[in-house]
Amino acid sequence: MTKTLIILISLAGIAPLFSEPKPDKYSRFFAGRWVGGTHGNIVYKIHAPARISPSASLPVVVYLHGSAKCGTDNVKQTKVAVPASFVANMAKRPCILIAPQCNHGQAWMTQSGESVLSLLEDFLENTRVADPKRVYLTGFSLGGYGVWHLIDRRPELFAAAVPLAGAANISDVSHLKDVSIWIFHGRRDKSVKVQRARDISSALKKKGISHKYSELPAGHLITSKVFNEDEIHEWIFRQRRK
Repeated sequence: MTKTLIILISLAGIAPLFSEPKPDKYSRFFAGRWVGGTHGNIVYKIHAPARISPSASLPVVVYLHGSAKCGTDNVKQTKVAVPASFVANMAKRPCILIAPQCNHGQAWMTQSGESVLSLLEDFLENTRVADPKRVYLTGFSLGGYGVWHLIDRRPELFAAAVPLAGAANISDVSHLKDVSIWIFHGRRDKSVKVQRARDISSALKKKGISHKYSELPAGHLITSKVFNEDEIHEWIFRQRRK
């Protein structure tokens, strides 16, 4: 019996039959700590597990900070209750946490918001372990406005949205029907009147869009009251787009 040896030869020499897959574009961010980057007109940090199976499928959480954390230091937006709560729960509920920072004079409803959307799309396209059906968006105050703006612009990107002490400027909410929404607002909020939250909740109800609404006996600063509780984390991580 004659055995035949097949050799593949390219112009560059002998070509391997098998090759290692190329590393993900964002692989350096999987370090078990905050790692920074830039995209468009924003800076951002990502906190993701250091050790993870190539076949893993992780949810992605995006947090939009309030106006007090604007700048370019790329640190302040991570030192607040919401992202800190996800980091504290990382062993129990592993996820990819993205915390962008917009500069002074900017807002999530302008070019900085477009940069967040562009970053998120690029990240999902170039990160195999990111689950595109489990992308969650939350934000406080200015970031709450940003949550409404981004789900209005691109509802198909998000499985869940949690606006905190924010307000919406949306003429028609019909296209939000596939986004799971939980609104939080302080009844005594003097910075963003609670009526703004009641109005958008009412608009959702009129369109028959199911959502959760929690009005707290508090003022503007409600982030710790909400995200230091297990209930919100459990709810968020149950949400998945069809």
